[in-house]
Amino acid sequence: MRVLVTRPQPAASRTAAELRRRGHEPLVLPLAVAEHHAVALAEALAQPHAGIAVTSAEAIRALATIGPLPPPLFEETLFAVGESTASAAAKLGFRRIIAGDNDGTTLARMIVGHGPTQGEAVPLLYLAGKPRSPGFEAALGEFGKPVTVCECYRMRPRALTAAEIAETIGRDPVDAVLLYSSESARRLFNPPVVELLSERTSSARMLCLSEKIATALPAQFRAKAKAAPSPNEASLLSLL
Repeated sequence: MRVLVTRPQPAASRTAAELRRRGHEPLVLPLAVAEHHAVALAEALAQPHAGIAVTSAEAIRALATIGPLPPPLFEETLFAVGESTASAAAKLGFRRIIAGDNDGTTLARMIVGHGPTQGEAVPLLYLAGKPRSPGFEAALGEFGKPVTVCECYRMRPRALTAAEIAETIGRDPVDAVLLYSSESARRLFNPPVVELLSERTSSARMLCLSEKIATALPAQFRAKAKAAPSPNEASLLSLL
């Protein structure tokens, strides 16, 4: 099966390796590239905070770019949205990690259940990206949990060319497209990407990490969309 992988690097290469292991042909075409903001991150870490929250492993990769990190940082409690993000944090050196189930609202509930909320003097530090879903921050606000947001990375759309698409995909049609975020779903069907890809993806199945991502697709493609039973890659790849 010819499978289009739209997620950014380096995650795209890991997904491609797993697809090859399963006997599929991965077509790696990241729709965005990460830009890390090391200065903003260093400034945020220097301010008092009662733990760290991350909803993407990209935030951990941003942390890794700012040079040697102070050893006390690795003793702080880090709340990770899911196991893959938690694994990235552990590899960097964090020791006190609490992992959620890949859902921002659920992670917010876990954080609130872990300590004081209303009247707490020191805020949680959220290492966030842009753009991002507002669900995690909205849930923390509803629970009265103080939080400082540091936008430590930005996912910048890649300017795809007809030559790159032709080299990556070739002339044969794509059987399935993997979509890991609502933003990727929107980018895939924005001009000029949609015009460059339309002939090759017109009959492809749109496999989405969640129902929310499926709803971000244009109406005419939702009939071909299917959401993973659970919001993790193993569940997503089970749809192939």
